[in-house]
Amino acid sequence: MAFDALNKLNYRQRAFLTAYLSNGQDAPSAVIAAGYSEKGATQKGNSLLNTPAVKEAWAELSGELSKKQLEVIDELKDKFSDKIASIYEIQEFWTNLVRSNKDENGDYIKLDARIRASELLAKNMGMFIDKIEHSGKDGADLPCITLNFIKSDTTINNG
Repeated sequence: MAFDALNKLNYRQRAFLTAYLSNGQDAPSAVIAAGYSEKGATQKGNSLLNTPAVKEAWAELSGELSKKQLEVIDELKDKFSDKIASIYEIQEFWTNLVRSNKDENGDYIKLDARIRASELLAKNMGMFIDKIEHSGKDGADLPCITLNFIKSDTTINNG
């Protein structure tokens, strides 16, 4: 792997980008980890991220990481495809349980097992919602809106 763009960065820029990519993309922390001053870390982080050389190096790294990740995924898929059921195989299995009264040996399938298979299939398809959370940014409470209605004595006659 040739990292031409990464090699064009100075030591601190390279340290910043490395810290940025390894800490969940927290720019101010990456600035401090790279040896820059804590004062103005947010502004310096934004400035570094908008530097053409850093942008180019980031794109280069992201592309290489993506290629490597795809290679690993393909390797794992080839290695384990015969050992791990795909989601489609699982859905087909559940569907067969739901639709049939007997298994491959001719024995009756218990109703509980068929119902459970239908639940799992429906859940997998997003038909059940177990929990819904409503919150604002970073888990803050959402603002409450109070609606006041004015009672009117006006009636409408259709006659």
